[in-house]
Amino acid sequence: MQTLKQILQRTSNSAVVWSWAFNGLRLASGLVLLPLLVRVLAKPEFGMYYLFLSIIALLPIIDFGFSSAVGRFVSYAMAGAETLRPQGYVPAISGSGPNRPLLWRLLRTTRRLYGYLTLLGFLVMGIYGTLVVGSQVGETGSVAHTWIAWVVTLGGAALEIYSNWWNAYLFGMNRVRDSARIQVCAYALKLVLSCVLLLAGGGLLSVPIAGIVGCLLNRTLSRRVCLQTLGPAPDLTGQQEPSLLPLLWPNSWRTGLQLFSSYLRTSINTAICAASFGLAAAAEYGLSTQILGIALGMAAVWTSVKWPMVGQYRSAQNLEGLRIMLWPRVWLQLLTFIVLSAAAILVGPFLLDLIRSDKQMLPSHWLVLLALVFLLDQQFSFWGTLLTLENRIPTLWPTVATNLTSLALALGFTHFSNLGVLGLILAPLLSGLVFNYWYWPLAGAKSLGTTLIRYMVTRPRPAGRPMQPGEPSR
Repeated sequence: MQTLKQILQRTSNSAVVWSWAFNGLRLASGLVLLPLLVRVLAKPEFGMYYLFLSIIALLPIIDFGFSSAVGRFVSYAMAGAETLRPQGYVPAISGSGPNRPLLWRLLRTTRRLYGYLTLLGFLVMGIYGTLVVGSQVGETGSVAHTWIAWVVTLGGAALEIYSNWWNAYLFGMNRVRDSARIQVCAYALKLVLSCVLLLAGGGLLSVPIAGIVGCLLNRTLSRRVCLQTLGPAPDLTGQQEPSLLPLLWPNSWRTGLQLFSSYLRTSINTAICAASFGLAAAAEYGLSTQILGIALGMAAVWTSVKWPMVGQYRSAQNLEGLRIMLWPRVWLQLLTFIVLSAAAILVGPFLLDLIRSDKQMLPSHWLVLLALVFLLDQQFSFWGTLLTLENRIPTLWPTVATNLTSLALALGFTHFSNLGVLGLILAPLLSGLVFNYWYWPLAGAKSLGTTLIRYMVTRPRPAGRPMQPGEPSR
């Protein structure tokens, strides 16, 4: 039997455990920081805090899919790819090892790219945010304090764009555990410092200052491990290095547009709920989607930690290794979400009553249907992401069309039926079932050289390997 020391060592070396820890800290932020904000901030300042958050929510859109494109190229270079293409990939030479000169070129291109994105983000959020904050700042207790808090928030958001790419680059080099560890340390520092500053009277300045400190720690540690992994930089004296930005753009804008359409579907659904059925119904819908979203995020860790390695296997054209590596994680992802969502549906309302909360979730039968939507979204996301590792985005236009159809159905159900909030659940379910929910799992399995049913029910084994005595047949 394993000793306690061995178990702890194995746990500390698990990328999945560290990724769960990061998700746990994000959950703790809602359980610890949010009640403290409610207690410490006056009502106008609390409203202004959420106004800040709504502006900073533009950060993923400003990235516009570049982080995904960079991650794919880094995984190809780690597999030994000699060249890169804007669409598709050049198979890596078997056994060649990481292409370090190409990795350094990607690093310098990424640093330059995120310098441009930082300037764009600062201008967009600065102009839009200043107008929005300026229209409400007079309602706060101290106009000067609020403006200072906004300036610090804007500076912290720009710093996040410019510096957090180091951690994403580290992840792309398959240093997944190190990436997750650093994120846990940085987020824990941000959470603790936010609470300390709030209790010390920092007000609206507390969270943005803590965010800057956490961001600096993330950047410092991620940069150090990145440079250690890359080794010495190649000497480019007298050489002109062509930019890789033209290779990143074709798939980046496609990813960004797809993410933007999904963001709109989610945010507009909540707005429709509030406008049509009131804030109480919006709170039930929002709380239910948030809890199931946490379950989805926890389950997705099983596969997300392997995406850099998937890119390397894809570049090396090792489909057998890819099938073997992903099979248990596909099942773990699926079963983890089913267990967590079932627990949320069965125990969630009881826990809300136990803590005497005035908040409620949706009715249980609606929650089951909503969980089904999340489950189908999970499968679409997994198989769609797998296809993007071929450096193409085949899901773009079907996803945009599906999201627009979902919004049209949501508006139609809201105004021309008596379904209520149930219409907001049926809209993405029906629109997804038309194409996305079934086609991309089939296409993804085909890209692995198998069929979906065969892959899910039969555990893949190395070619020529006999079944061992006592080994279960699946």
